[in-house]
Amino acid sequence: MGDKTVSHGWREKGNISYRHFMVSDSPECQKSYLESALRSYYRAYETAESSKDKSSAAKNCAMAAWRLTTVLSQLDEETKLCEFRFREAIGYFSKVLLIC
Repeated sequence: MGDKTVSHGWREKGNISYRHFMVSDSPECQKSYLESALRSYYRAYETAESSKDKSSAAKNCAMAAWRLTTVLSQLDEETKLCEFRFREAIGYFSKVLLIC
């Protein structure tokens, strides 16, 4: 596996889903891609062994959750779910700041 860590591998997998989100026009597909990316980013965060991996994974979680909040509001999802994802994004952004 070389210099790549387990966490890095999970981030790469999440990045594939995130790139699909970026080119998708359908909010339903965007939601699905972002949820998939988040699952991978969560695993990256959980498996991170260094502060560099942890902060990268936290940043990815934060950005994906932030974008998902926007997509959920476009889909008129429950306010509670949008609020949850928004708080999740803020929480991961703060983790990035605490790690750095």
